[in-house]
Amino acid sequence: MAHFSRVSRPPSGIITGAGYMDIKHDPGNLDVLRRFLAHDFDTKEQFALRTEAEQLSLLRGFDRLLSLDAINIELYEHQQEAVMRVLRDMRGKAILADEVGLGKTIEAGVVLKEYLLRGLVRRVLILVPASLVGQWRQELHEKLALDFTIGRRPTAFTGERVIASLDSAKRADNAAVIHDAAWDMVIVDEAHRLKNKSTLNWAFVNAIEHKFLLLLTATPIQNDLRELYNLITLLKPGQLKTYSQFKLDFMADRHSARNLPRLRELLADVMIRRSRHETLIRFPKRHVQSLSVELTMPEQAFYQQMVRVLRRAYLAQPVEKRNMLPLILLLRETCSHPRTAQRTLRLMAASSRQTLLSRQDITSLTDLGELERPAKLDLALDILAHQKEKVLLFTEFRTTQDALMAACRQLNIAAVAYHGGMSGKEKDAAIERFRRQAQVLISTEAGGEGRNLQFCRTLVNYDLPWNPMRIEQRIGRIHRLGQVDEVHVINIVAAGTIEAYILYLLEKKIRMFSKVIGELDAILTNLSSPYERTLAHIALTSLDEEQVRARIEAFGKELEAACATYEQMRNLNAQIFAADQEIMGLEA
Repeated sequence: MAHFSRVSRPPSGIITGAGYMDIKHDPGNLDVLRRFLAHDFDTKEQFALRTEAEQLSLLRGFDRLLSLDAINIELYEHQQEAVMRVLRDMRGKAILADEVGLGKTIEAGVVLKEYLLRGLVRRVLILVPASLVGQWRQELHEKLALDFTIGRRPTAFTGERVIASLDSAKRADNAAVIHDAAWDMVIVDEAHRLKNKSTLNWAFVNAIEHKFLLLLTATPIQNDLRELYNLITLLKPGQLKTYSQFKLDFMADRHSARNLPRLRELLADVMIRRSRHETLIRFPKRHVQSLSVELTMPEQAFYQQMVRVLRRAYLAQPVEKRNMLPLILLLRETCSHPRTAQRTLRLMAASSRQTLLSRQDITSLTDLGELERPAKLDLALDILAHQKEKVLLFTEFRTTQDALMAACRQLNIAAVAYHGGMSGKEKDAAIERFRRQAQVLISTEAGGEGRNLQFCRTLVNYDLPWNPMRIEQRIGRIHRLGQVDEVHVINIVAAGTIEAYILYLLEKKIRMFSKVIGELDAILTNLSSPYERTLAHIALTSLDEEQVRARIEAFGKELEAACATYEQMRNLNAQIFAADQEIMGLEA
């Protein structure tokens, strides 16, 4: 396609006059004229883009951020400084290690945007935990106008912009494609998962051919100083010399450093870390209220019979083939809404392959679940009816969501639903309606990631997920950078159910509602067994409620130990990275 740009005089061989052009002296001009007459030329938009690209290509160095005019966010001062340091001083290879909640994701995205605008990057690979793939993709699209393909199969990794979970990417078939390609930029979130040089994670990332590399982690050190050495070596081999030399120069022992001024100098070449105190950013206060609702007698009978049937069904399975997932689903649904559990029971009754529950048990439970509106739903409606502001209400289940929506309509409460079955346009429309008109957004877990709803400051957890990370993701929709008002979180639990134990662990043992968004993951990684699996085992194998309580207490002690381990890790990071003793004291 022909490209036209402004010139100070006509091209050679073209003499302009009153409607006359002499094109005989230059055959190339004839081709241009033919294209012009055939309307084969750039659109105005294409010409503008080409002109902008040419102007950007003339800029040398990184004196200013070009992306600020092209993104849908306003960077904080510490974020702008971080981006400029990565571009100008670290040449696109850096560990972004700001404390949790300070916007490392945005910093990495803006660095990427700068390189793309300047034509220095084309192929991009982003590796994140599986639970954050959707959130990363959404934020890159909404805030930076960057679209990414999610990498699940090998063919996806032949694209130019791919985001994938680290676990998916390192599978042999995917890894082969990734390692066979040359990537301009690689970004790894939660990079402390690469702390061990002898693991497949470290070896996989180390083998990726790249020009620029960003590693994101709020805790570069989790257990000992060798993890720091491994991360730095992955990013810039030789920066800390050999491990033997590093150990001799900087390690008093595995958990404490010496020669800190020199170590910090070397780290400053490749790492950016700010504490919340240094940035002077203050998050709004978070107020948490937990409400326990007493079940009616019929509800109690339904719940207790469900627990008996599920325990019997689980223990009746051969040990090597035990399947707890459908049984735990039923237990969670029972705590949410009897109608939700009934729907699953009817699906099981209609399935010829279902062997977990007997026909008799399914029939008796279905009959017991024929209840009027549950006490838990009445409490939720009372909360909504007395709220004058917007409310984000979460439930795990579509059937419960339908019941809540119907109840809101009866009371003339303006509510809008949000769930994973909606198209992208439908989701956008739901959020916009919530922003402009509706008082309540009733969302399933689909709204727990990727949507920032700082225009709302009240959140109601109608039911509590068994995975605490999902609760944290929910809260993170409204309690994050950009929120200017104090945030209110209301938890509703059914007394005498497993939900009450879950809340007890969250409030008394982890104290999660007083923690900063992002800290919980670091705590849960210190457990001997996954949090959800431990809860499920307690619920399905205990003989009675007395044994449930004893096991919950034992699990609570393990959670307290995990929290203590995290605090030690946090203090170790503060010791190494604090700018001065005053800040270090504040961090501790």
